[in-house]
Amino acid sequence: MKVFLGGARGSFPVSSPDKVRYGGDTFSLLVEGRDGTQVLIDAGSGTRRLRRRLQAGGTLFFTHTHLDHLIGLPALTKAWPQRMILPRGDLEQILARVFSPPVWPVKMPPAECPVPSAPVIVGSLQVAWQPVAHPDGCVAYRVDEPATGASLVVATDVEWPEMTPHVRDEFCRFARGTDLLVFDAHYLPEEYALHRGWGHSTWTDAVTAAQDCGTHKLWLMHHAPGRKDAEIDALGAAATAAFMQGIVCPAADGMTAELRENR
Repeated sequence: MKVFLGGARGSFPVSSPDKVRYGGDTFSLLVEGRDGTQVLIDAGSGTRRLRRRLQAGGTLFFTHTHLDHLIGLPALTKAWPQRMILPRGDLEQILARVFSPPVWPVKMPPAECPVPSAPVIVGSLQVAWQPVAHPDGCVAYRVDEPATGASLVVATDVEWPEMTPHVRDEFCRFARGTDLLVFDAHYLPEEYALHRGWGHSTWTDAVTAAQDCGTHKLWLMHHAPGRKDAEIDALGAAATAAFMQGIVCPAADGMTAELRENR
């Protein structure tokens, strides 16, 4: 299983000299199975970075429908997905509302918008989901490749402190033993009190979740728009020191990974 990250930034795209190494595009992530099957998760501005690799007629899963996860959808006009999936069921109406005049002038191609009630099989990949705490509703996704044993869990937008112990336990069972956990680390611990209820976690929450899930690799995701490269370096170093059981990487636009059975 191969993983390609289009964008690691949260909330809205940014561009400045002090935000070059980690990038400024919002979240989009491509998973590719060993049989060439592709699954795209979200369509933030980082989708532009992935479009040359993307095949037409694939499957796009949305974690939720905030604009930073939709804004790159027009970049897919030459690799338009056959299916777009949001488990809660109102995706078609939301996309029609956002991508229509006077907000957007170009008519989007059609796509199926099924509402699955069980994990979705896409070639060699199996995609399951778990609700997480975030305004207006959101899910985390788990992508497994049974033939190789590879797996990853994507939880880009989640407010860990707002989840009850029971819901946290459910998430950890869902994510147990995954090769790679991609997790929200929008805030510093000292920033969180002023932003409680805004739908995001801290790097300490991400480390706690990774430890509780038993994962061996953690990508810190959804960097705050104002977070400079040097500040991300610092939080990455702190997270590395705290995460004793594996590897921590602050996510960066264009990052890739190859996940295998023998990690």
